[in-house]
Amino acid sequence: MANYTYIEESPTPDNNDPENIGYTKSFWIGLGVSVITNLVQAFALSFQRKSHLLNDLLPRELRRSAYKRPMWLFAFLSFILANTVGSIFSIGYLPIVILAPIGAMNLVFNAFAANIVLADPLSKQSILGTAFIALGALLVGFYGVIPEPNHSLSDLMQLYKKSGFIIYFTILETVIAALMLATHYLEYRCMQIELKEEMEHKKIHGYPLTDLKRWIGISYGILSGNVSSQSMLFAKSSIELIIISIGSQENQLQYPLTWFLLVMMILTGGLQLFYLNKGLRLCDTMILIPLSFCAFNVSCLFNGLVYYNQWHRFEVWQLVNVVFGVIVTIFGVLLLSWQQEHKSGADEIGTLLSETDRLVAAVDEDGFDGEQIVYAEEDYDDDEDTDQDYALNNSQVNLLVKKKKSKHLINNANGSIHL
Repeated sequence: MANYTYIEESPTPDNNDPENIGYTKSFWIGLGVSVITNLVQAFALSFQRKSHLLNDLLPRELRRSAYKRPMWLFAFLSFILANTVGSIFSIGYLPIVILAPIGAMNLVFNAFAANIVLADPLSKQSILGTAFIALGALLVGFYGVIPEPNHSLSDLMQLYKKSGFIIYFTILETVIAALMLATHYLEYRCMQIELKEEMEHKKIHGYPLTDLKRWIGISYGILSGNVSSQSMLFAKSSIELIIISIGSQENQLQYPLTWFLLVMMILTGGLQLFYLNKGLRLCDTMILIPLSFCAFNVSCLFNGLVYYNQWHRFEVWQLVNVVFGVIVTIFGVLLLSWQQEHKSGADEIGTLLSETDRLVAAVDEDGFDGEQIVYAEEDYDDDEDTDQDYALNNSQVNLLVKKKKSKHLINNANGSIHL
């Protein structure tokens, strides 16, 4: 599951009316655990992003898969643990009206984690963008939740067989599959172009490769949010059947469909984590996470409206607030992206390479024990035909790894070598 919580359980008036929330010990425990786990998730995502950036600094032949990097692996496991614990406590101890502010708070934590871990600047523009994102997330999370009672397997079968749901699901899956294919193809093209040494090939149809990679990362984030919403739908159906099996004499686990739902829940959950990780490698967390959050909540909303036939329970003013929340969130993301455009690839790399311990971490992160990092800074003429994006990202900082056995450094004719 992603770091979002979407609840469709039937609420009790005493617990979910803002005026009747009981601030009991259980409430404060649930709130405290939710805040801490959201903070852990935000930092875990930033450390995953940092691990990808450090790995990309190494020559292509020396880069390691994510699961072989200690920093990424620890951050990933921390994210999974915090997400699981946070979801359990938020579902069990907190009313629905509190979940929307927690979702917005998570996006604020994400901005601070990016500043601390990735050194993303906290300028007036970034603070304003984060405020818009939090406000939009609050609107989407608060007005996009429609409580729904539990269902038996026969009820779920009837819901799945509805012609409206079949048409909706077919269109949705077609769009998602097309987006997946297009995104994977563009990423493949980028990888092929990066293997070429000619600078003039560092653009696709005149579009800078660095900008295109950011959009590919955003696409992966949106895919992650959409797949996560489907995982949530399978999870809700599966949990309902398990609860019925445990709490009554009707064993729902004897039916193949129940196990199919459980398998689909696991597969879609793993797929959304896969796409979230791919997005983190290509796109800044301050842009990726809010858009993925919006995609998740809006997709969950429409999945519920169609699957559970909730149209008669969803007022027009609620839809207006959700749409307005999405617009506000996107506006906040645009503010952050405009700031990111002014930060070149060299600036981002320079930030990560500003401390000696971070330089050593780049090697340790990839498991190259007994080796040292050597940096070759090359100077390039201001030629008009030179692709500046490529020069910034691939020439100004050229990371080399040399064995400690080598006692002599080979000086590059085009630049100077620094330990």
